[in-house]
Amino acid sequence: MRLIITFLLVTVYSFAGAQVLSDCTIPELLRSTYDRDVKGLAMKRMQAQNSPDNLLIDIPTSVQDSIYEGMAAILNTMSEIPEADSVFNLYCVHDNAISPAVFGMIIGVDTDSPIATAWENGNTFTGNAVLDTLLADHGFVLQSYLSFGAGVLYSNEIWNIAAIADSLSGSVPGIEYVEPDFLIGGAGRIEYSTDETSNRYYAFRYEWNDCFDGCDNFYTWNFTVASDCSVTFTGIEEGGVFGLEGLPEPANCNLFTDTDEVLTETPVLLFPNPGHDQVFYRNAPETATWMLYNSLGQQVLSGGTQQRVINTSQLTAGMYWFKMLNENGQVISQQAWIKQ
Repeated sequence: MRLIITFLLVTVYSFAGAQVLSDCTIPELLRSTYDRDVKGLAMKRMQAQNSPDNLLIDIPTSVQDSIYEGMAAILNTMSEIPEADSVFNLYCVHDNAISPAVFGMIIGVDTDSPIATAWENGNTFTGNAVLDTLLADHGFVLQSYLSFGAGVLYSNEIWNIAAIADSLSGSVPGIEYVEPDFLIGGAGRIEYSTDETSNRYYAFRYEWNDCFDGCDNFYTWNFTVASDCSVTFTGIEEGGVFGLEGLPEPANCNLFTDTDEVLTETPVLLFPNPGHDQVFYRNAPETATWMLYNSLGQQVLSGGTQQRVINTSQLTAGMYWFKMLNENGQVISQQAWIKQ
């Protein structure tokens, strides 16, 4: 006798319809904290529209800013729409599950090619002018070479790697394929769309109880941002494979509630991001302290700026929050960091 278990997805909608006037001015902290999210949403939007911009290696600023402006409008309603505070400060929702925005790419090569020889010897640059110019212009550095014929390259910035693949395919002898080095797993997502009247629609989905069988619970906050930047919270959607569960304790990153914040003119740069067993930072003052928090808001590492490298080898894969304070205890940097 076989026991057959049926998993049900339960979805509950709750709606609210008050329209709130807001402001689309984009805070710098929103740009730095949601850079990867917005670039990924921009690429997905371009793909959905079959836009000619899909061929551009640089993700168009105009597409990004339209997404940022709508997110800023939602963020700026936190005092009137508490659900916005839940998204940005309590549950800290990011687009982790399906974002195409990555810092790295894998280039498959003929193992007998000069490219393979250069990478096998640990050299980023290969002697091929087309490939080397592209790598240099976009800040790519060889991370590793895999013996079956693939170089893993990372940059400190996000580019449209699909466009890089198009530009290299057939133009560089020895290259067999180019693909993004995608993150595997990761709960949480953001969905973005527009309509013919310039309304922008956002769904911020927080996920938990994640497992390889897809047994997520989720809770989604939905917002509409009109062309005049007014915001309507349009309700929540919740569900789960095993039925409804209440929201867990919030992560409480509180990135946008610190009133004692003094962001530096030259932002502190955390790299590589995503990273593995070490992460470095630059542009930090000589006397400062830093803290690293996990997705539950628990401090997992801390230190001073005497050393410019953080040992993250003991941390599990996932998203973390990096915060740096100056000698007066003021926040000078807050940003997300992902360990692969």
